[in-house]
Amino acid sequence: MGRRIRAERLRRCRQELLEPAAARDGVAAVARRWGFVSPSHFSRALREEYGQSPRDWQKWASERNASAAA
Repeated sequence: MGRRIRAERLRRCRQELLEPAAARDGVAAVARRWGFVSPSHFSRALREEYGQSPRDWQKWASERNASAAA
């Protein structure tokens, strides 16, 4: 049960990191909103689950949004 909840929280964080507002708010704010107290723990957990850091997700989303706008 705990794994499933953690996986869902990470999935929601990943979704939020793909939104332009997350770049403005920052990774730590996204982590806090989903119950991760430590940004470093959050970064490790997201990388472990998805293979990329939160900043990598944000960078990818930013590039994707920029190319979609062009």
